[in-house]
Amino acid sequence: MTSVSLTLHGDPDEVDEQVRLLREELLHLDVDRVEFAADPEGAPAGTRAVDPAGIDTVVVAVTGSPVLIQLGRVLRDWVRRGSTRRITVREGKRSLEIIGANDADNAKVIEAFFRAAGED
Repeated sequence: MTSVSLTLHGDPDEVDEQVRLLREELLHLDVDRVEFAADPEGAPAGTRAVDPAGIDTVVVAVTGSPVLIQLGRVLRDWVRRGSTRRITVREGKRSLEIIGANDADNAKVIEAFFRAAGED
């Protein structure tokens, strides 16, 4: 199983709403878990008290590379739907920042990141 933390950036009020919407969208994938985390390093929910007013991170647990690739595509598309959306993705010591861009190279970088996560 691979755990990936997703931290959204921006205005705290908007981020709180957006992280909740993103979580709902991710629950439609074949993921094992999607939990809120208050720690920007992506500590699993339950290891620290989560301040409901300051949620900016979710931790996604998945089994299998195909689901990781699907997760990467959903995140890319989600960021593109908002002009100011930005997500930092962390898996172990690796991180990737996804910003709203329509560049084909971004798609390749995102897919490579999630492929590597599935190989660990």
